[in-house]
Amino acid sequence: MKMQRLKMLVSKLLLTLIVSASFSSFADSIEQADSYFEKHQYDLALNEYLSIAETKNPKVYYQLGVMHYKGLGIEADSFKALVWFSMAAEHNFDNSIDIVDNLIANVQPAEKSKIVALIKTSKTAFTKQVVYRKYQPQLNEKNLAQRFTFGDYDDISEVDVHTNDGLDDSQLFGGPPSTGGDPFDETGMIMVESNEDQGEFFIPEPYFLIADYDIGADGSVRNISQVKTSGIVDSAVFDLTLNSFPKPTFNDKNLHFINRTYMGIAQYNRFRMKRDYYTFYKNIKRLTATLSESDLVKDQYSYGMALMNFPWLTQEDGDVNRLLKGAAENGYMQAKYEYGLKLYREQKEVDQAIHWLYEAAKGELSQAQYRLARILLDSPWVIKDETKALYWLGEAANQGHIFAKQTSAELKLLAKDENLQDIAGAIVILADIEKQQEEDPQYQYLQAMAFAKKENRELTKAVEHIRSAIKLGNGVNWDISPWQAQLKRWTSGGNVTIHDQ
Repeated sequence: MKMQRLKMLVSKLLLTLIVSASFSSFADSIEQADSYFEKHQYDLALNEYLSIAETKNPKVYYQLGVMHYKGLGIEADSFKALVWFSMAAEHNFDNSIDIVDNLIANVQPAEKSKIVALIKTSKTAFTKQVVYRKYQPQLNEKNLAQRFTFGDYDDISEVDVHTNDGLDDSQLFGGPPSTGGDPFDETGMIMVESNEDQGEFFIPEPYFLIADYDIGADGSVRNISQVKTSGIVDSAVFDLTLNSFPKPTFNDKNLHFINRTYMGIAQYNRFRMKRDYYTFYKNIKRLTATLSESDLVKDQYSYGMALMNFPWLTQEDGDVNRLLKGAAENGYMQAKYEYGLKLYREQKEVDQAIHWLYEAAKGELSQAQYRLARILLDSPWVIKDETKALYWLGEAANQGHIFAKQTSAELKLLAKDENLQDIAGAIVILADIEKQQEEDPQYQYLQAMAFAKKENRELTKAVEHIRSAIKLGNGVNWDISPWQAQLKRWTSGGNVTIHDQ
């Protein structure tokens, strides 16, 4: 109620206080934005103003206030308008101080401090959103109609992943615990911790694993991220690393791609789930029936995720996309990520896939920020941009995303743009992630390059690390021939030699 009263107050005051901004010339970009505005091309004007908002020009802030209040090129929002006017008022632009002062003066004293704090917080958020626009991927329009192939397959989901049957033999006594509560967690993913009590001993524990990973240009599995797990999944994750996919190919060029795999009981069909885990089967059916009747955005997202994760649930074609898209459009951040990622994996509406992943990245989901960075480095559907990729990697790394940290170190060592190279910074990152990544072939290779490129080169250590990279990579079916060639360049007759790289 308080917020509604504030919005009504804002509307009344803005109606009397807003005056048309003058259109004097400050710069070509502002002139262009003004021109769009005068011609009522508000979508173009909004994009142009937002693209230059980081210049902190008060006229830009003021115009954005006008557009948000009047709903020009964007849905009308009085509070967002107030925030933009507040930013203009900091520069004493036009009558923005009068607008803000009058609005704040008419707020009840008990609410005033809350509103001022909310405006301050919103200014920070708005500023960050403006910065994010600078790092938005640019679509490579000429490639949008083309698709990846995977050997003889047009769809990565058609390629078999070799796994065990979903049983973890590390626990030999007793069956899994029975189901009690809600198998959905706060992200809408399924939680599996249940099984019908079989009344027998020596029943192995089932596991449940949903994993995202990169498929390298050589078809190898890299950077496995455990999206959802239950039970002991270590051996399953290791099994996944041993898989080799047909090389992802786009216009006769091998490139990275993204995939998701369902392992353990996550890959069971209706018959097997009903037969072996009837209690869990009943709970899934019951809860999805409840979710299907709910109008809450979170519940609709959870329902869509359930249908995607358990395709044996009764559903119509397109139900998953409809539910995820609806939740995304209603602002549910995780839905933006999952919907965008699904479209990308399926190579459907790729422009929309990238749009939603970008929206999720702006919403500060670290997994979306990492995925957007990889797209900027690997995807033929966007213009490759190492600067933008490094920015998003940094955002994800600040939240602890381990693969974002490692890829950031890789760019700082090996970026084609020498201005982005930062050997000392890469060394710091590699030291930070050593415990988590020391068994990763790429990590060992990056350590080798760091020792080779540092100011006081240590080629002996570089050779040691690249040999480790070769050994580890060979064990998980990576193409290690470039590393072998590098090792050969560094060594001659058993002696370490130094060559400029």
